[in-house]
Amino acid sequence: MSSFFEFIFGFLDFVCRQMRPGRIAIRPYVRGFWDFLLRWVMRLCLLLVFFFDIVIYIFIESKCQSLLYFPGKICHNTMNKTKEKLLIVDDEKITLDLLINGAMGFDLDIHGAANAEEALEYFQAHKPRLIVLDWNLPGLSGLELCQRLRSSALGKYLCILVVTSNDRPEDMERSLAAGADFYMSKPISIPFYKAWLAAAGKRVSNFRGLEENDNKVADIKAELEDVNNQLETTIAQANELAMESEKNYLEINQIFRTVAGGILVVDNDYNILKHNDNFLGLLEDEVDSAVNMKCYDVFHSSLCETENCPLNSLRRPGQDHFRAHIVKERADGGVVHYNIVSTPLRGLVGEQIGIVEHITDISQQVAAEEALKESERRYRELSTVDELTGLFNKRYFNQVLRVELNRTVRYGGPLSMIMMDIYNFKIHNDTYGHAEGDKVLARLGEIVKQSVRDNDVACRYGGEEFVVILPATVGEGGLVVAERIREGLAAERFCEGQVQKTLSLGVAEYVLGDDREIFIKRADANLYEAKETGKNRCVLK
Repeated sequence: MSSFFEFIFGFLDFVCRQMRPGRIAIRPYVRGFWDFLLRWVMRLCLLLVFFFDIVIYIFIESKCQSLLYFPGKICHNTMNKTKEKLLIVDDEKITLDLLINGAMGFDLDIHGAANAEEALEYFQAHKPRLIVLDWNLPGLSGLELCQRLRSSALGKYLCILVVTSNDRPEDMERSLAAGADFYMSKPISIPFYKAWLAAAGKRVSNFRGLEENDNKVADIKAELEDVNNQLETTIAQANELAMESEKNYLEINQIFRTVAGGILVVDNDYNILKHNDNFLGLLEDEVDSAVNMKCYDVFHSSLCETENCPLNSLRRPGQDHFRAHIVKERADGGVVHYNIVSTPLRGLVGEQIGIVEHITDISQQVAAEEALKESERRYRELSTVDELTGLFNKRYFNQVLRVELNRTVRYGGPLSMIMMDIYNFKIHNDTYGHAEGDKVLARLGEIVKQSVRDNDVACRYGGEEFVVILPATVGEGGLVVAERIREGLAAERFCEGQVQKTLSLGVAEYVLGDDREIFIKRADANLYEAKETGKNRCVLK
């Protein structure tokens, strides 16, 4: 490229020199025109050189940036990722093949089994986390197999789907009681099956994180227990040696250097006689040595200067060791958790002349346990709440209704139920799309929440049907709540203010002697009458 421009500049320079006075006889105005033209040609060439420099610079810069931001791109794409294992158990080959083919689109290691014995053998060898079971299996049934899988070491980290033609409510309850997470009735719905696989894959991924936390907590507990056992054994041996001389204290320098956490020896006057370097690391103030200082001044806690102080506790008859969990707030606002294990230090004739304390920072263990509890709480919430509306789901409705019916039968008092249905909701979805339909459902969920009491239980029963359990409420009171919900939705406008949606609601009050099914049927019958007699109304009978 540079040679080309050198040639152009050389040629232009030659032409300019030839056009000087005395070289070529040329009229002044023609020469002026050529001077003007050559000047602009040279300027254009300079601009082209500048432009190509910029283009080359940008190209090199972009390549450098790509290397800076994506240095491991090729290696990353070639890394192997372990597939999640899916075990499908069904004695019918057609159904087994259908379930296997339905999972082919997912990144899974799929294995099919025709009976429970083959499934258990594969489970013991390969530890799959995703499991699909048929209820009716030869020999060991699907529910018995589900119970065995749940009782295994990996049981709490499995995601199990039961497939069956038994679709009665009591059958669903039996499968859930056996340990199944989900229930799918035959004929098999491939879209539902694929949706379950997608959700179950994420759930199993969360379970692996939970399992990792459980293992860490178990390791921490085992390590702490081992250290405590080692310390108690060592201190017991030290007490035997201390009986040889009242003033010659136990030499435990080697123990101080090897045992995790802080160790200190305190006499009966709360003076620190000896400590290891790890104890100094637990203090907020930096000191070179804490020997001859008061223990409650150096490491103050809520136990100090009380009857529950380790030294005072070990003075009580029959007390051979002391354990405590204390929480200290640091100057920066942080909170630290400590585990304290203390044993008596005895003299020649067995009298207590002090104590030996082992102090361990267990903040990480406490944080792991709290994270585990929060994860379990979140899981329980997700298993009972409908994500779209924020109301409880049908599974939770069945549980609460059973409890409320038992309470009403035993202690008396009224109990009412509201069942409601959105008018022409399917047509709304077909006309305006499911996204607009979801907005209607979500807004109705908010209206129902605002219209009921804290002790009322509002649930999404299925699709566009909702149900509210009203404890300690007569039928007329339930009718008032139903009217409030109906008016709330009727006042709303959807699809940019163009569409009004209405509700039909059936209210039923519990009658002594009704079982669960009859109670629901009476509320559903009143809902049906509300639809048939004009819609956008409430019916109580």
